[in-house]
Amino acid sequence: MINNLINDVEALAKPGTRKVGTAGHREARIYLASRMRSLGLVPYSGKGFELPYTVESASYVNLAGVLPGSDPTLAPLMLVAHYDTCGDQPGADDNAAAIAIWLSLISLIKHTPQNRDILFLFPDAEEPPRFLTDHMGSINFYENQRVGEIHAGIVLDLVGHDVPIFGMEDLIFILGAESHRELSNILLNTSSPHGLKNIATLNRYVGDLSDHHILRERNKPYLFFTCGRWSHYHKKSDRPEYLNYEKMERITQYLLALVQQIISLDFTPEGFDYDSVKMEIELLRRSIGPYLDAHAIPMNTREDVQQFVLSWMLQNQL
Repeated sequence: MINNLINDVEALAKPGTRKVGTAGHREARIYLASRMRSLGLVPYSGKGFELPYTVESASYVNLAGVLPGSDPTLAPLMLVAHYDTCGDQPGADDNAAAIAIWLSLISLIKHTPQNRDILFLFPDAEEPPRFLTDHMGSINFYENQRVGEIHAGIVLDLVGHDVPIFGMEDLIFILGAESHRELSNILLNTSSPHGLKNIATLNRYVGDLSDHHILRERNKPYLFFTCGRWSHYHKKSDRPEYLNYEKMERITQYLLALVQQIISLDFTPEGFDYDSVKMEIELLRRSIGPYLDAHAIPMNTREDVQQFVLSWMLQNQL
């Protein structure tokens, strides 16, 4: 799997840029469509994977493909990673690593029967200055290109690097479990691979950092995975050789286990009104319990979680 991750990242994050409208942006789109086809996906709508759209005379292209399930009447699970970059940079971590993880997951799951479709969405125009505007690909897809309902969504962004905190490099942060009780239950009951630690917290502590924005706005169950910002964030130094491919492999295995469960979930109406604090505290204790104990940090209430997460993020500039 690691070789596939490396190959996809290097193909997408070649020297240059995937900024909207550039040659590198077009090349990435062509490469992605080819990989989606070779992995056995079928177009989400129309005859191809490309879904063009125009906003204020500016042209963009989302890519959407489906791994068909056995029951097409069920709403699909949507897996998301944007493919553009913020300016003139190769964007290995932002966001080629996330795309490579989803492509590897297709290889792992495509021979296992699933009841519902899995929709792989690679949206355009996630980066500034289009972020959280009508130009943003995930917003445009949900509002204008979507056909039918979405079961739930999982969004990846900045998932290829070590967390830049000594002793906590193997962390991954999960936001959005508060969107439905069943997501919290799955995170509690799914073991992460050895060498990967997961911390879950409320999205409102950090705000909408990526393409999960529209899912949260439309009250859809979602999870957002990230390793946070690091020294190469939005810089020309965001190159493939600085990624941790072993960590990416572990993230892929963890996501595989989660996807196989979320596909079968029944998101009942009462599950939307839920405080995920017990799950957050448990995952914090599992992942960084010795750190909490060594610094005598209480971890029993929502106030404890909020104070710790906000102060920790401020201290480490995450």
